[in-house]
Amino acid sequence: MSKKSIKQNIPAEKQGSNKPLILAGLVLLCIVFIVICTNNKFIQDDAFISFRYVQNFVDGNGLVFNIGERVEGYTNLLWVLILSVFVKMNFDIGNTAQMMSLAFGVLVLVMTYLLSGLINIKGDIDPKSFKKNRSGTDDSSIGFFDLIPPALLVFTGSFVFWAISGMETTMFISFCLLGIYFYIKDKDSSSPNYKFSIFILLATLTRPEGMYFFGLMLIHRFGLLFMEKRGEGLKEFFSKKNLISYLVYVIPVIFYFIIRYSYYGYLFPNTYYAKTGFSSQYLNAGIEYFMKFFSSYLLYGVVLVAPVYLFRKKENFFEVSLFYLLIVSFILYVISVGGDVLKQNRFFLPVLPLIYILFAKFLTDLYFKFNKNLGKGIAFASVLIISSVICYYYYNSQKENLQSEINSENGLVEKMKITGNWFKNKQKELGRPLVLAATTIGSVSYFAGPEVVVIDNLGLTDKEIAHNPKPVPEISAEVLGWKERNYNADYVMSRNPDYVYFSTGVKPSAYGERALFTTEEFINAYYPYYFSDKNSQFTEVVYKRKSDDEIKNITTEYPGNPGYTPAFVNMFTEAMNTSRDKSRTQLALTQFQQSAEMGPAAFDMPYQYIGDIYFQQGKKDLAFENYKKAVDIDETNIMAHYQLYQLYGENGDTLNAKNSYEKILKYDPEIMR
Repeated sequence: MSKKSIKQNIPAEKQGSNKPLILAGLVLLCIVFIVICTNNKFIQDDAFISFRYVQNFVDGNGLVFNIGERVEGYTNLLWVLILSVFVKMNFDIGNTAQMMSLAFGVLVLVMTYLLSGLINIKGDIDPKSFKKNRSGTDDSSIGFFDLIPPALLVFTGSFVFWAISGMETTMFISFCLLGIYFYIKDKDSSSPNYKFSIFILLATLTRPEGMYFFGLMLIHRFGLLFMEKRGEGLKEFFSKKNLISYLVYVIPVIFYFIIRYSYYGYLFPNTYYAKTGFSSQYLNAGIEYFMKFFSSYLLYGVVLVAPVYLFRKKENFFEVSLFYLLIVSFILYVISVGGDVLKQNRFFLPVLPLIYILFAKFLTDLYFKFNKNLGKGIAFASVLIISSVICYYYYNSQKENLQSEINSENGLVEKMKITGNWFKNKQKELGRPLVLAATTIGSVSYFAGPEVVVIDNLGLTDKEIAHNPKPVPEISAEVLGWKERNYNADYVMSRNPDYVYFSTGVKPSAYGERALFTTEEFINAYYPYYFSDKNSQFTEVVYKRKSDDEIKNITTEYPGNPGYTPAFVNMFTEAMNTSRDKSRTQLALTQFQQSAEMGPAAFDMPYQYIGDIYFQQGKKDLAFENYKKAVDIDETNIMAHYQLYQLYGENGDTLNAKNSYEKILKYDPEIMR
């Protein structure tokens, strides 16, 4: 019997008597995963955007972010619909979303294990040993190696992060893995492959990227059939059986697009128009995004590249080629669109189980080589040690970063919750819909309630900004840490928002925030307004619109400065960043002064911050001079008035101290509570 025929007659590796132990190991991994997730519990701020859509839908207002505005500012229809069912039954939306994320996370572990089990790696067999043992390499120990991919996922901080985030990430990954599983399992079936199509359809309804998986899998199928059978392969690809399989996916997707277009007016979600683009900036951002993933979980390429060795095994070419097609294509896609605005490698997670499966199969191949030269015990221990070391490295190297980002997100959501409730109370005081322009719109919009109209400065939930951006060249030229580069400050100001809210407080950070400072309306009509929450000892600042009478009484010409340039706001932001470093206060003073010289005549804020620096240095005369200049330019500068109130009091000037105090009470009474 030839060596080749021996390989073909060896049965696929079975779990045999080890199956109960392997299943017990899988259950243990799931339990460990649940414990790790619950110990890192949080809800991602962006999840609250979906929550607001859910609440409006359940309340009968439609699938809208703002009542009366049909804008598809979400990309997770199926997730929103499922949550709506639970909310309709009075389930708490936050807890429900987290439990769903976690449950689908467990399903990802199970499907990763099952998908790994579909790929049989056979070792090279010595014909002499085969005569002694007809089972050849039918080694029951290798069944344990299918636990390696889910084990790696359990200790991957990014997977933990998104599996407890309250977002749809794990549901999308689950449906993708189920689709891939049935695509492989039923590849030789004589019946239409309904299961593959249905699960990829569910993935597509969960996130638009599901279409990429479907398209790539068709490309894979077509490519292999053509390679193997040429013209006959082409006929088989378009056979009745296969066409039915494709149509099970294609027809519902067509109806989905028709419904979307008829309801929202566009073929793609509004976020697609607001966030995507193809330019060097997006490409550089995408490469940077990939490099973080590359160093964190690909071991600088080893985990991704080493399994290429498996291509030498013809019996595994179908699965290995499919996995690499999906992985490489998806990585290139993510890089081309500039990566993701959210943390922890979210966009790469759908293909991470495939990467881990391939690596586990590479380790299985190594096991056979070690087994041949060193013996079964040492070979098994070697694979176990390699896997354990990688798991430890993943968990230990990312633990601090994971905890930091979870704490940061928890802090952000708590801050936005308090601020959102403050806006809700302000809306009740107004007795009319309050209009809020904000940049980070998740939890603040949800807790503010549907009566507060929220304009998203980034355009994710705003049709006008997404489709008709109006960039300011001096602003857009800056390289910032924000992927959303579309904005239209004139449009935002045309809606006369009652408040403008930046997540970074007074400082404009995002492109859309900086652009607001270049408009006459924002400079003249808005001022920083401070409020406090006594229960949480929390203080926040928003930009408040002045009264109509106060705006009418403004006489300062705009810009009123022959040296004006919109780049002043970049200098102002840079000065605020510099001022945080006490060793660089002189540079900060220079930058604040330059921003005042470059800015419009009505721009008072640099002088307040110059005054703050001098005040901290004990140079109270210089501080007084700059605070006075700030309030002379704009008497609504509350912080300058507050400092003047103190300085006047120290000098015994009760009349002017009283005047400053009255200005504070007039424009910001909450700061004194």
